Amino acid sequence: MMRCQQQVQKIMRALLPAHKSLLTGSECELLAHLYFRPDQNTPILLSQSSGMKKEAVSRCLKSLHEKNCIRKQRQPSDERSYQLFITETGLAELKKGYESILQPFYDLWRSAGEEFEAFMRCADALAARMDKEQEISHGDEVL
Repeated sequence: MMRCQQQVQKIMRALLPAHKSLLTGSECELLAHLYFRPDQNTPILLSQSSGMKKEAVSRCLKSLHEKNCIRKQRQPSDERSYQLFITETGLAELKKGYESILQPFYDLWRSAGEEFEAFMRCADALAARMDKEQEISHGDEVL
């Protein structure tokens, strides 16, 4: 298992962006969720759809707000709740961030071809299994 862990770490390090972006990977992920699913624009919905913990989502949203990448709008029906919207700055940074984040994936895909695609199919299957197991374990929790 130690060798498996080391190999996964090696792959992950190779896929880290070469150029630093204004945004972290998690911030890009949340902006992408806001971009692709503008109707799921509350912190709770972002946490659920991204799989990130609520605390991590809160930290990312605070940082995104400070970077002028999102704007918040209070809900008239609930003063504690708010909706999130991506700004023009956020769109521009999302584009730059994803170019930086995705470049190592494109490079590996071009060099490894079918091996990369097989790896991604396996990664998809493992992620689906993990999601299913997480759903089952959350179903056992008492609220």
